[in-house]
Amino acid sequence: MASVLLLAVNRHQERYFSAIAQAAEDIDIRVLHDNKLPVAVLPRRLSKAERDLIASVRDQRLKTVEQESLGFKVSGTLRSILSLYYFLSCYIFFLRTEKFFAHNAFQLIGLWNGMKWRQKITRYVIAGTDTLFFENGAFPDTTTVDAEGVNYASSIPRSRDFYLSYSKVMTKPLPDRLTERKPKKAPAIHQSGDVPLPDRYLFVPFQVDSDTQIVEYSPWIKNMEHLYSVLEDVVRVTGADLPVIVIKEHPSSKNDYRYLHSRNGRILFYNNENTQILIEQAEAIVTINSSVGFESILLEKPVVTLGNAFYNIDGLVSHAESVDTLIAACRNFVPPESLLRQRFLDYLYGDYYAEGDWRTCDSAHAASVLKKIRNILEY
Repeated sequence: MASVLLLAVNRHQERYFSAIAQAAEDIDIRVLHDNKLPVAVLPRRLSKAERDLIASVRDQRLKTVEQESLGFKVSGTLRSILSLYYFLSCYIFFLRTEKFFAHNAFQLIGLWNGMKWRQKITRYVIAGTDTLFFENGAFPDTTTVDAEGVNYASSIPRSRDFYLSYSKVMTKPLPDRLTERKPKKAPAIHQSGDVPLPDRYLFVPFQVDSDTQIVEYSPWIKNMEHLYSVLEDVVRVTGADLPVIVIKEHPSSKNDYRYLHSRNGRILFYNNENTQILIEQAEAIVTINSSVGFESILLEKPVVTLGNAFYNIDGLVSHAESVDTLIAACRNFVPPESLLRQRFLDYLYGDYYAEGDWRTCDSAHAASVLKKIRNILEY
């Protein structure tokens, strides 16, 4: 019987993985919370490659903290303390993970996301073993289950020719309603109900500064403050030729952007407006690599991406790698090609994603996930 390990790093993941394991009849699935890894480990000297790994993961954790800090930086004594603490905690976790997998072998190991610090260390330790990665799906009520990674690191094809040759007949309609995230922040200056949306605008969704989408997959936009400055550059060059810009802050962001709310009269904040309405009424959407970009493709709107996104496909979105190329893209918004868009969405909804939301794991969802696990094991 095939042996699979699903490694959880919090209780939500543990409950979800346990539900999948309980539904498996022909696969031996073991669920392990990382706090059950061996505790008693002996220190040892690291190789250069291992030191580089620990240092890179430490730096990633420092950058994550910086992105949630005032002024987007941590300096002085606190930085030194955090640097030492993160290095030691990563080193200890590396030793614990190494000891566990030295005595336990699996055909397939599943992780959530794969880009967080504990998962990154685990991926290094289990190099050579088949892996599986879980994440939220881009469509409502879907879940990512991918052998290569999630988001930009996923196995989703980036070739337009792949989709244009995809001909599977869909048996279910694409969703036409998005899942709205509930706001967790104080009201912004401009609110739906108080101030109507402009007649013409571009929609720019803010993202979570410390998320891997920004830390790992945003080559030239450092954070949302930097994004705002870039938008100011665009506004300054294009002037009244460009519609006003409407921003909605990410409801999960820990950062306070109120200092930006009144900085530029052509850049407005509508934090309480429904995201689907913001997309549907916008002339175009400019995003780093947010799920809003994918949702905008679903709703047939022109999209300009600034970072690495799984939907960066020629003919589907425009891509800008500098202020100048963003200005050029904003002067000529191009909607997604109809056939390419339809085939892209059909493939993702019909083949790629597991059916159902992992948060409400029912028998149908578990069956969909287990089918993908079997396919990987058989391959």
